[in-house]
Amino acid sequence: MARGKALKNVAHGLLGTFVSRYNDIDGYWGLGVLRLFADEYNVKTITLDLLDIPSKLSVDSPLSFVEEKYRQWLLKTLEKLALRMDDLAEARIELRFSTFEEFPKTIRDTRGEPYLCIVTLTRTTGKTFSAARIGVCAPHDPRKDRQSNRASGPV
Repeated sequence: MARGKALKNVAHGLLGTFVSRYNDIDGYWGLGVLRLFADEYNVKTITLDLLDIPSKLSVDSPLSFVEEKYRQWLLKTLEKLALRMDDLAEARIELRFSTFEEFPKTIRDTRGEPYLCIVTLTRTTGKTFSAARIGVCAPHDPRKDRQSNRASGPV
């Protein structure tokens, strides 16, 4: 498989796993936990840099946990394709929390407001591969959210 097609597939795979319900933080949906974190700190956009080691964030931060989790996912996926992290100049996940006013056609398939998630992988040659998805999530609420038995990190 050509490197370009492989990296395009990696970007889409990373996006799919990141927004999936299997993205757990202590057994809760990772996007809900991140939305709660963003609300608490009054930020609309969270950017995870998967090449920046070590994180400047607190070890107990859900951002630090998720950043490391997906850094390892990317590393393992690239290794399977005989690619290296050194082949990348940038690897990031940008998660922007929004409203139905901005994305009125978003399907309300769960409680909450829309988010836009963009995965960007840029080779050292400058070629960029990206994938994006709009979805809906609410801030994590332990009174409403059921905890999975796949608990995997701090909230």
